[in-house]
Amino acid sequence: MILDSNTHITRDGKWFHTIHDASLERLIHDVKLSGIDGAIVLPLPGTISNSEQHAMLQDQQQLISCSAFNPALYSSPYSAGEAFRKEFSNQKSTIVKFHHRFGKYHPHDERFMEVLRVNETLDTPMIIAVCGLLHDRNIREAVYMPGYFFNLAQRFFRTQILIMHGGGTQIMQVAEICRDLHHVFFDLSMTLSKYRNTSVSQDIAWLCAHYDRRMLWGSDFPETSPQQALEDFYATVGNIAEEKKKNILGDNIARLLGLI
Repeated sequence: MILDSNTHITRDGKWFHTIHDASLERLIHDVKLSGIDGAIVLPLPGTISNSEQHAMLQDQQQLISCSAFNPALYSSPYSAGEAFRKEFSNQKSTIVKFHHRFGKYHPHDERFMEVLRVNETLDTPMIIAVCGLLHDRNIREAVYMPGYFFNLAQRFFRTQILIMHGGGTQIMQVAEICRDLHHVFFDLSMTLSKYRNTSVSQDIAWLCAHYDRRMLWGSDFPETSPQQALEDFYATVGNIAEEKKKNILGDNIARLLGLI
């Protein structure tokens, strides 16, 4: 089974100020062209709501619609936590994406931390996906990324945590510091393709050979196609064992979602 762990669509097919086509039709086409079995679709704040995306994908068997949550929409930690509880307490386990930069809140925002605390109390905690690219011009205080994710994982031990993009160029440092925290996983989307043929690519190859049960292959569609991301994966990892490739390409994310 090959599952793309990170794709996006928007309600109008536009992708910010770029020429990328983020329409459902294009994603369906690219998934079929690549020959993969399916893709996880994660909404981004301001581009499409959870309900809109779920409605658009309800008849698409190859596309798994997951969710997002923006704690910055709420006035207090308590209200953010209760809104999260109301939306997800009666759902089966799914991936919920948090995006500090697009949501416009600091990674240490207490509303975000309260939501994760509430998630820990649910009978079935959601799988929490956190964008691993923490900084942009709106983040006024830098964060030591490896320590941030280590502390997050130690604080929320019932929660499966997906570090999206693996932490970017710091993927090796983040993976090393979280090596014994087996509820932390590393999504390779964007980083795998953007940094191909760099030292980061060598780091990814080593991690795939040694931490194969913690790595998740993905494309970050529409910025990279699944087909291109597959080519980049095979070129990067080389001749690692087929079982390791299977884990990374789909079995890991399928196990997290209860698909196998």
